[in-house]
Amino acid sequence: MIKILAVGYNAFDVVVPVPEIPPSDSKLEVAEIMHGGGGPAATAAVAMAKLGAQVELITVLAGDLPGLIQKNELLAAGVDLSHCWDVKGYSSPQAVVLVDAPREERRILWSRGDLPNLDPKMMDCDWLNDVDLLYLDSHEPFASAVLAKEAIRRGLPIVLDAGNVREGMADLVPLCSDVLSSTVFAPQLTGKQEPLAALRALAALGPAHVAMTFGKAGCLALWEGSAQHVPAFEVSVRDTTGAGDVFHAGYAFARATGRPWLDSLAFGSATAALKCRDWGGRRGLPTLAEVEELLRRGKRRQEKPPCSLG
Repeated sequence: MIKILAVGYNAFDVVVPVPEIPPSDSKLEVAEIMHGGGGPAATAAVAMAKLGAQVELITVLAGDLPGLIQKNELLAAGVDLSHCWDVKGYSSPQAVVLVDAPREERRILWSRGDLPNLDPKMMDCDWLNDVDLLYLDSHEPFASAVLAKEAIRRGLPIVLDAGNVREGMADLVPLCSDVLSSTVFAPQLTGKQEPLAALRALAALGPAHVAMTFGKAGCLALWEGSAQHVPAFEVSVRDTTGAGDVFHAGYAFARATGRPWLDSLAFGSATAALKCRDWGGRRGLPTLAEVEELLRRGKRRQEKPPCSLG
């Protein structure tokens, strides 16, 4: 069994499917209101565990009710929390996600809470013993950098879910072997607004593998200096909440098992597509067998990224 160490952010999500966004000063009855854990690294940890990896998550967990619910959910999914930082007297990050299913759109209302960041001095390089891959989101760059430097020394792949540019990210990116950018990260970090130019500038910072995700339009990857489009898969979409987190999780799992670069991106795409069959970030998470079946028999979407592939 492969082992993955994940570092980053957790949150508490309330997901509300709505047939339409109601006008002001009105009420709207909905069929169901769901809640559960969210956050890039935490959701990725659950997704990788569902695929069959042994996963340890390093994050800060609050002692409030949302934090306790998240902790129980992670443990039930088989995620190792033995080195998490449990803190009392703080508020968990929380989000309310309004899912407009007919239009495949979301509106997210969120509160950051007041959890402290992970202390870099508390990071223990022995956590990387027997690990096959280090997985990072963009929320804990300083603590992540400590573990990334040791992972480099050990020759481990380091996958970064690059969502937003924060203080410390410019120093973390060169430490990572694989950087998967949102549509805003690479342009913000490099100053290059055109996606392909931004990816090339991102690669020039040091990562061996770089790509940019475009949701249902798939992802754009650099392969030997040229752009490669990896299409998304056709599925019946109920909710895209957490799809990006699950894409990165699937990709990281595939990389940890030794799959080639572009095949790993396709694996991430299939994993994310299957997640979208159910509400929230985790209810639709697929097994390894389900991902393999979609890779064999699935149909690819026709949408392409809004940029040149030259």
